[in-house]
Amino acid sequence: MRISTSMLNESALNGILQDESALSTTQNQLSSGENINSPADNPVGEVELLQLNNTSSQYQQYIANGQSANTNLTLEEQALSSATTTLQSIQDLVVQANSGTNNTSDLQAIGAQVAQLEQQLLGTANSQNATGQYLFSGYADNTEPFVRGTSGSVVYLGDEGTTSAPLDADTSVQTGDPGSAVFMNVPTGNGTFTTAASSSNTGSGVIDAGSVVDASTWDTDSAAGPYTITFTDASDYEVTNAADPPVVVANGTYDAANGGSIEFDGIEVGISGAPAAGDTFTVAASGTQSVFNTLDNLVSSLDNAGSTPAAQAQLSSSLAESLQQIDNALNQISTVTTSVGSRISLISSINTSLTSQSTTVTTEVSNIDSLNYASATSQYSQEYLALQAAEESYAQLEQLSLFNYLK
Repeated sequence: MRISTSMLNESALNGILQDESALSTTQNQLSSGENINSPADNPVGEVELLQLNNTSSQYQQYIANGQSANTNLTLEEQALSSATTTLQSIQDLVVQANSGTNNTSDLQAIGAQVAQLEQQLLGTANSQNATGQYLFSGYADNTEPFVRGTSGSVVYLGDEGTTSAPLDADTSVQTGDPGSAVFMNVPTGNGTFTTAASSSNTGSGVIDAGSVVDASTWDTDSAAGPYTITFTDASDYEVTNAADPPVVVANGTYDAANGGSIEFDGIEVGISGAPAAGDTFTVAASGTQSVFNTLDNLVSSLDNAGSTPAAQAQLSSSLAESLQQIDNALNQISTVTTSVGSRISLISSINTSLTSQSTTVTTEVSNIDSLNYASATSQYSQEYLALQAAEESYAQLEQLSLFNYLK
């Protein structure tokens, strides 16, 4: 086979172009610090990098979601802690008011303190995050959740919505709680039924919160309520239901020395003091009430307390009811606080795991794409020398011609 001069030239030029391409690739690597600057550099490695980078982006987004949720939940936890402290302070004031040593001025002064603490609690319930969003408004996080309406009572203007954030492919976390679940729907009484003394009572009888002694009987019979305990005289009573006409479900003789226990339809209540003939007490199934209504009622009872034995008995019953309601509110806030703490712990656990996985992915990316500068510099020198040699060889090849020897 004859090899022409043009074939030699073409071969030499192709060699030079290949050397230049290799040198250019190494130059780009040294400039960027990366092994792969285009898919052509390493097609298989490029696919792996795309997959790893996508995975890393997902991890970073999940971690950011967790951090944002943690910030909101930490603010909520702080607000719940503040609300708990405020209610405990009010609880102490109620105990002080119920000591039996206060005159009407003292009680009104305690009422003023309770009103001030209630206003503080209202501010806590309207807490906002750094961007001005309300913590307890549900989805309506730009709406102030708790305001006093035209009736003077605190109303809830938020909704029942709860937002969630994905922490990983399989787990989401609730990032807040609506105010209705924290401050509004607090069970009344002992959670099963409520007790109250009539405001028209003339005796000094005081009724307690009561307890359930047979849940199945109460569940069956409570629909017949509310019940009225009526003292027919100072020592005898009867219990009637809400039928028309009322049906007597129990009766007996009141014995204050034995705790004044009255039992009927699966429940038991205690009455202390000296009820008068005609005095009545009511027992009804529990409902719900906001903590603000509880505190408003408490302030009203303290402000309007009388000095007669009957008025003091009514106040004592009212204060006992307030203590029960505040305790219920504290239990509800404690339940939410526990839930918030669990969610914060979940975020911490998952984010720790994601951070570790993200570090592993980053290492894998580095192993594929990070340049070994010492090796690349050595390779650059070799490729540069090879290109110089190829160019010099081509220059000499260009001078090869028979005419050069015929001169």
